[in-house]
Amino acid sequence: MVLVVLLGAAGFATNPVVVGEVVRLAGAGRALPMALATSAFQVGIALGSWAGGAALTSTLNTQGPPLAGTALALLALVPLGLLAATHRKAAPGGPSGPSAQGAQGEQAGQDLAVGHPADAHRVDPAPEPSARRR
Repeated sequence: MVLVVLLGAAGFATNPVVVGEVVRLAGAGRALPMALATSAFQVGIALGSWAGGAALTSTLNTQGPPLAGTALALLALVPLGLLAATHRKAAPGGPSGPSAQGAQGEQAGQDLAVGHPADAHRVDPAPEPSARRR
């Protein structure tokens, strides 16, 4: 029972973090990516419930849902691995380590360990009126 409560608490805590990260990376066009992230959670809940029910009625009986949950958890690691590989490739100067971080220097708001490819697409604010061409 305690594990079920902890699982629910982790799910409630994960959703705002993921949607917040999507909004941060999306920049100006936030509505569609935010809707997609929320929809992905809903699809995951539906498919997970269906897989658990199907596993429970299978010949595995009570061993089916834990096995289905394990399979779905491992399947969720695939996009996470792809994201990690993308971040490593996008880091300036190749893989980053402690020596590479020292060479790059500290920059506020940037994750130097993995880099952020979305920073290349960031929309900068309009220049000050004095900096515009006359």
